[in-house]
Amino acid sequence: MSDLMRIGSSAMNAAYAQLQTTGQNIANASTPGYVRREVVLTEAGSNDSSGYVGRGVDVTSVRRVYDEFLVRESATSRSAAAQDSARSGALERLDTLFGDPESGLGASFDELVTAFTDVTARPSDPAARSTVLTRAETFANRASRLDGQLLELRDSALGRMQSEVATANQAIEGLAAINRRIDDANGNSGQPNALLDQRDKLLGDLNASIRANATIDADGTITVTSQRGEPLVVGGTASRLVLTADPLDPGKRSVSVMRGNGVMLPMDPGQMGGTLAGLMKFANEDIDAARGQVGRLVASVAGAFNARQALGLDASGTAGQPMFEVGPPTVSGAAANVGNAQFAAVVADPAVLKASDYEIGFDGTQYSVTRLSDGVVTNFASMPQTFDGLTLSLGSGTPAAEDRYLVRSATTFASGSRSLLTSPQRLATAMPVVTETGAANTGDLKVTSLDIASIGATTGATVTLTFTGPNTFSVTGAGTGNPTGLSYSPGMQLSFNGWSMKLDGAPATGDTLRVAATPNPAADNRNARAMQALGSAAVADGATVIGRYAELIGDIGARTQGARSQGDMSQRLFDDAERARTEMSGVNLDEEAARLMQYQQAYQAAAKVIAAANEMFRSLLEAAG
Repeated sequence: MSDLMRIGSSAMNAAYAQLQTTGQNIANASTPGYVRREVVLTEAGSNDSSGYVGRGVDVTSVRRVYDEFLVRESATSRSAAAQDSARSGALERLDTLFGDPESGLGASFDELVTAFTDVTARPSDPAARSTVLTRAETFANRASRLDGQLLELRDSALGRMQSEVATANQAIEGLAAINRRIDDANGNSGQPNALLDQRDKLLGDLNASIRANATIDADGTITVTSQRGEPLVVGGTASRLVLTADPLDPGKRSVSVMRGNGVMLPMDPGQMGGTLAGLMKFANEDIDAARGQVGRLVASVAGAFNARQALGLDASGTAGQPMFEVGPPTVSGAAANVGNAQFAAVVADPAVLKASDYEIGFDGTQYSVTRLSDGVVTNFASMPQTFDGLTLSLGSGTPAAEDRYLVRSATTFASGSRSLLTSPQRLATAMPVVTETGAANTGDLKVTSLDIASIGATTGATVTLTFTGPNTFSVTGAGTGNPTGLSYSPGMQLSFNGWSMKLDGAPATGDTLRVAATPNPAADNRNARAMQALGSAAVADGATVIGRYAELIGDIGARTQGARSQGDMSQRLFDDAERARTEMSGVNLDEEAARLMQYQQAYQAAAKVIAAANEMFRSLLEAAG
């Protein structure tokens, strides 16, 4: 009777444990990180003289329904999805910033060029001149404001990075604490299932911030490293992530792992993963690319208009002054430099500037200059050197081997953009000289083009060409040297005193041509026409300003679309991995309800076994008297 009673009692205990476990599953169906439990049963039995009968059932343990591979796959894909989502979301904001064609930099440039149409038609009209100055100020202010908005987007990303570092450190510290608790719980019977659930959830949370590889030891504790192998959690010891300024460019941020002994291990951005990697790529690469393209465009516009201003006369007959100012390029040394060199950078030719900053390196014998936008390296034996529209020079001191210097060029131009002309009369609409053929000429000599290379002391001096024959002429006037016997041919170019003209036609003996100062600069529109023509001129590294602006919009759109597509793909992969993990480890309430009924019936059946044993025992007592 006692064996039957024991069998029924063990069956009832097993059914009760299963009912408890199922109830726990139902209660935690919506608990984040909860892994479904199941009771592990083993038969309790032994052989005796009457053969193998058995002694019921034993509850061995309550285990988690868990697949380590699926958990790792979910965590890894979560890291990729978080990285792509963070960068895609940031790029969407960048795309929106450039998305309004009516308020963009391209529209502002169009308005500036259009304003010159009215000046060309009415060069002496103060209202037309004022409109040009207003449009120039609008363009400069819009460029400066746009650069400021780009910096705000970068600062916002850096702020989010700081928050993500704090979140990651909480997860790292939590995993170390869980390891200690698991280690303490290992002396007790059974698995610490709740702690293991917390361990896996924290690992998933950490992967949302940064890609983390995990090794689960036999005792349930976890060792966590970064993708490149930097230790994050070892036993009960946790490292910390630290956001630090880039040693070459303090405006950028990098992430390092700080060990307990204070040792800093810089992380490779390309292997970081998670939200931190997405935000870092946006802040350190995407924003600089946009700022570089905006800066190159602004510097090209400023350079082209300033150059044309310098070749014209304003309403008072004075040589034109610069129309725009842009931020100057700067050179700064890396924090680890040991030399005392001071480099300088100036814009040599705005028309060929690249949309990039540069890094100067020194290996002890020669210099290397890396264009940061595409990684192109150019080596130089000495300084100064001129390339990509910049002139780099060593101002003072001596660099040491392995010293590095950051040249900020394209990313500084727009921030300092401003309009310089304050009076409409200062707009240089006139050319400094005019040409006039002699009234008594009998040939058909004509000037087909006149341009100015520079304005000097003798540019406006009167110069007279006198043809001594159909194919020869002499020149008289200040600054010319009064040459004689010069050969003439149709289409020839003649240059003196900073001006250049192209001659054509067939002159007769005695014909003359005079070059003299413009008599009424306020009414001359020839330089204004030249400035209007800058709207369609290739002044921005071989392309028009509008063409470069369209290229900028296209680049941002392509980055945004690419990040969006990548984000959609990585999110689908994460959803699939999480679905597979949930199908195994998650709680299905319909299945749990069915199990609840099954275990309830088992409990009732076990109770009947005990009741039968009691009835048999009572019958035996009655039979024994």
